[in-house]
Amino acid sequence: MLLWKDDDFPMITERKEVHSVSINAGIIGCGGISDFHCRGYEKAGAKIVHVADVDEAKVKVRAERYACAWSGDYRELLRDPRVECVSICLPNHLHREAAEAAIAAGKHVLCEKTMTSNLPDAKALVSVVEAGDRIFQVAYMKRFVPAMRQAKELIPRLGNPLSGIVRVYHPFPKGNWDFVGGDNWLLNKEKGGAGVVVHSGSHMLDAMRYLCGDPINVEAKCRVRKGLDYYATAYFRMEAGFTMFFEAGWLDLPNLGIRNNGLDERIEITGDKGRLEIFTMWWTRPDIEVPLVRFYSAEDGETREIYSPITNCFDEEVIAFVTSVKEGKQGKPDVYDGYMAQAMIDAIYRSDEESCRVPIERLCPK
Repeated sequence: MLLWKDDDFPMITERKEVHSVSINAGIIGCGGISDFHCRGYEKAGAKIVHVADVDEAKVKVRAERYACAWSGDYRELLRDPRVECVSICLPNHLHREAAEAAIAAGKHVLCEKTMTSNLPDAKALVSVVEAGDRIFQVAYMKRFVPAMRQAKELIPRLGNPLSGIVRVYHPFPKGNWDFVGGDNWLLNKEKGGAGVVVHSGSHMLDAMRYLCGDPINVEAKCRVRKGLDYYATAYFRMEAGFTMFFEAGWLDLPNLGIRNNGLDERIEITGDKGRLEIFTMWWTRPDIEVPLVRFYSAEDGETREIYSPITNCFDEEVIAFVTSVKEGKQGKPDVYDGYMAQAMIDAIYRSDEESCRVPIERLCPK
């Protein structure tokens, strides 16, 4: 028998209200991830008025879909006085330049993760955002998964934290290695920033901070193939005094995870009064896969499983951004969250290169 009342676990329900936010948006980069941003703006009641991409075929398709202006150069989009905010959906190494240009043009920015492709660029972008008055949000959409917010509410019930595990395994068929270093920017170290830690791990590193606070140092090991890390382990010492173990892998194992679909993405946190487990969903399937939260009580031995309502976290992150723009209030995750994700990534790679524990360069919000 469950010993908790239902109202002890307040559920986060999918929003039902109709959004009527009259904001004009621009899309910089018309690749696959921009589809999610476009849908989010529609859900938010915003209007897409201009799209930009160097690929003329892609940008024309998107412009026709939204009956809007298009440009082959995003600087033309930024000169459009109708555009109030932009989503930056470019390869990682182009984020800083585009974000700085957008802020200089007076636009609010929703920047895809990772915020930049290296720590110096992240520091520079923080300074630019601090010097301005524009809303700047980083697209770590897992923060908008209801299960993640539910888990954050439950963390105080764990008591004193003792340890935790953050794991992300994504299926990576062997044939993908044939494309490393080629036209696919995700598998190009210079354009993408690196391998599994950046592309699969960054969301979970941000989620770790969201739930557990800041890490102060890390000791890590990476395994590399064709210049890209495909497997990494790291021990983070958290500011609160406990250790988080991080593990990320691109594996040719299509049957991993609680759904046996190759995705094994979870966070486990153990305290002296309980244990919390969060299992996420395949990132492109937020409309059909339900995340799971399990809470174990050390005091009474009961277990509670919480299945969140199906909620498209991409829609929710864009709705939050548009709402912040309309209200003029900076939301989360902000530029400091984007910086900290990059700082953790940088520290993992430095620790591996130097074979030692290294500090994580933290910034305090101004």
